[in-house]
Amino acid sequence: MPADSSQKLRVFLVVGGAALLFGVVFAWSKPLFPLLVGFFLAYLAHPLASWFARHRLPRILGFVVVLLVLLGLLALVLLVFLPAVVHELSAAASKLPTWQEVLHERLEPLLADAQRRYPEAFGVISQKVTAYFQEKLPQLAPRLAAWLGQVVLSSLSLVSALLGLVVSLVIGAYLTADFPKFLTTLRLLIPRPVLPTVEAVALEVHQVLGAFFRGQLLVALALALMYTGGLALVGAPLALVVGPLAGLLSLVPYLGLVVGAGLAVLLTLLEHQDLLHPLLALLVFVVAQNVEGWVLTPKLVGKGVGLHPVWVLVALLLGGELFGITGVVVAVPVAAALRVVLVRALAAYRASTLYRGEPVEAVLYVRPSCRLCQELEAFLPALAELYGLAVREVNVEEDTSLLSQYGEKVPVLAVKGQVLVCGRTSPEELAGKLRELLGGSSD
Repeated sequence: MPADSSQKLRVFLVVGGAALLFGVVFAWSKPLFPLLVGFFLAYLAHPLASWFARHRLPRILGFVVVLLVLLGLLALVLLVFLPAVVHELSAAASKLPTWQEVLHERLEPLLADAQRRYPEAFGVISQKVTAYFQEKLPQLAPRLAAWLGQVVLSSLSLVSALLGLVVSLVIGAYLTADFPKFLTTLRLLIPRPVLPTVEAVALEVHQVLGAFFRGQLLVALALALMYTGGLALVGAPLALVVGPLAGLLSLVPYLGLVVGAGLAVLLTLLEHQDLLHPLLALLVFVVAQNVEGWVLTPKLVGKGVGLHPVWVLVALLLGGELFGITGVVVAVPVAAALRVVLVRALAAYRASTLYRGEPVEAVLYVRPSCRLCQELEAFLPALAELYGLAVREVNVEEDTSLLSQYGEKVPVLAVKGQVLVCGRTSPEELAGKLRELLGGSSD
């Protein structure tokens, strides 16, 4: 009992400590954001910084290279991609009246036919739609004014954001330079009994993050490039908007395909008013999906663990809801760590006496050359795990009294002193006997 109580106390302390840590991070999310960003930059720069250190060069060069790459990507987005997107959106806005006329021409015959066939239902729906817009349109101006006020407030907080960015860069630079010392200090602070577990969890988190960034994000980027290039070639409107959006949403299976293909086909149909161009836009997505399934995923992702797409989506939604833009930025690394910790915590909980209770003593009498014994030994571990059996195997040939008692009856399984198996049995039959024996037990 003392050992069991100590184990229960340990479980409660771990759960309480995790809840307390989450509460602290939640309460101090904004002050901690520069530290988190700095640590993430140092984490990204660590492999390159280690390479420089092995060649007797300053580790800070790794951070500088990573920073220059990130700044280059940001400049590429702001100076090349963003103006192109704005140009496409402006061109699409100028075409809105034409697209509206096309929709009106296509939908008017269908609406007239629906009104002729179902006049009562059409009248009710028309009234509800009209009432909805009459109610919502007057509220549009106040909402627009509130949105503009938020934009002004966001602009006023730009100085604070820039200061936080500078602090993040300084923290990242210092952490990159002293990353080995930082890890060594952390390692010295961890209690020795749990150090192997903590190191194993940290290594698994590192592997999961690596699989995600090297695999799933690269696949999404490649899909975005294929979608954008293909849609631009077939003359689809807003290719620079639909392509990257579909690539980003492809982190969730089929979501990028459905949303991207739907938008591309609709916009292409409105623009060209034929069937050839929408079919070509749809063909772009079909070809890209086949390239992703047969080439990109096997080569880039392989059999790596990675993060499940649904887990990524839930993490992004929760991070944005709880912490705003801060939560969205750190959602994926935090989700990777939580996934590894939760999986290991669940495994430890299911292996503990808190979940399983006290193990039930069971004795399995066997003989080395017994074929029925080998069959029972094949499926007994799964049932022992399920019903909490502590099985002790005994070779009857090593004891003459046991040999005379069980030699012709093996395999024999005794649970709590009661013989449940004597000879051939099946997993279903043994499971039924275990349920009958242990189901009503209070032990």
